[in-house]
Amino acid sequence: MKSSQLSLLLGAGVALVPQAALAQSAEVFGDFRARYETVEQTGKLDADSLTLRSRVGVRFKPADDRFTFLAEAENNITLSGDDRNTSLDPRPQFATINDPDFTELNRAQLTFSPDEAWSFTVGRQYIGFDGNRIIGSPGWRQDKNSYDAAVVNFERGALEATYVYSWQLNRGPGTDFNWDMSSHLLNASFAVSPALKLAGFVYLIDIEETGRENLSNTTFGARLTGSTEIGEFGVSYDLMVATQTDSGSATASYDNTLIDSGVAFTRGGARFALGYDVITGDGTFAFANPLAGNHGTAGWADVFHGGGRSSPADGLEDFNVEVSYGASVESSAIEGWRAGLIWRDFSSENTGNDLGEELDAYLRLSFANDVSLSFEMADYDGPDASYAPADKTKYWVTLGYKF
Repeated sequence: MKSSQLSLLLGAGVALVPQAALAQSAEVFGDFRARYETVEQTGKLDADSLTLRSRVGVRFKPADDRFTFLAEAENNITLSGDDRNTSLDPRPQFATINDPDFTELNRAQLTFSPDEAWSFTVGRQYIGFDGNRIIGSPGWRQDKNSYDAAVVNFERGALEATYVYSWQLNRGPGTDFNWDMSSHLLNASFAVSPALKLAGFVYLIDIEETGRENLSNTTFGARLTGSTEIGEFGVSYDLMVATQTDSGSATASYDNTLIDSGVAFTRGGARFALGYDVITGDGTFAFANPLAGNHGTAGWADVFHGGGRSSPADGLEDFNVEVSYGASVESSAIEGWRAGLIWRDFSSENTGNDLGEELDAYLRLSFANDVSLSFEMADYDGPDASYAPADKTKYWVTLGYKF
């Protein structure tokens, strides 16, 4: 099925809902984000842009609460700063800030929940598993990804299982870069205790877009997460291992692995975290993440991931350290804050070549009525070598509001 059939599926589903019940109650919601971004990149002219992204939607909750219908529109406008390269307005002499103006239907989904255990959702929707590491609806750019899909979810006690069939990835910006695909996604998890949650997954991803066929793959793996206390310290941990081979529309042959691991220690408002991630590559293809939330996976400067790209052909090793401190604030306009630094060291998994370092920094403030303000920076410093990405520094100031 392609996107032209989305309206037919939704129309048939909505017709099953008693119309009087559908009109009985509706909830309007909104999500607004203004962001100023600057990018300095070796070999490019500096880019800057101030944009405002708006999402406004309605959620119908009829008396027959087995049904829920949600629709949401998304819009982005440029308030100032056209000195940038984007997918819709290519200006390759400038660094890239891929937030051009667009308006689109972001979500339109119908959910049927016959009981507490089962739910069935069809339409344009967000999908994400395991922190969006392999499958997700990334929203770092002003256009948030969504899927045209049918989803079956089962949840009982500590067990949760989800099956997805998706025929289109709405990846933006706007509707110009959507991908036709035929993907079957299965993810299941079991929470043994707060100290141990186990998840397993099988993803059959078949991307039918010309030039993207070799992103088609079969990926399966497992994830372990949990948290506990050691004395006065809280400890959390995360380990994911996945293997990936070519399949579906792919014309090339590859076999790669992903290892994503981390441990964090907290005490009061302080947090110290260590991470070590490995993505293998054979010199031609590396572990692909076409459906993932790639921003921040290997640094906020996004020199290695982003835009549906695979990892570097020779793979990537990323060792990272994060320190941060935050607190809630009483009797103040500010409800809470957190500031932190993340240092990363990169190298090639296949060749061992040094790929440089990156320092990310942030200050995030939260206010009453779901207002937020953040200041963020990413500074990637690579080696002076042809195999390494260009040096890049990015700054962001972001103001958000939700209702």
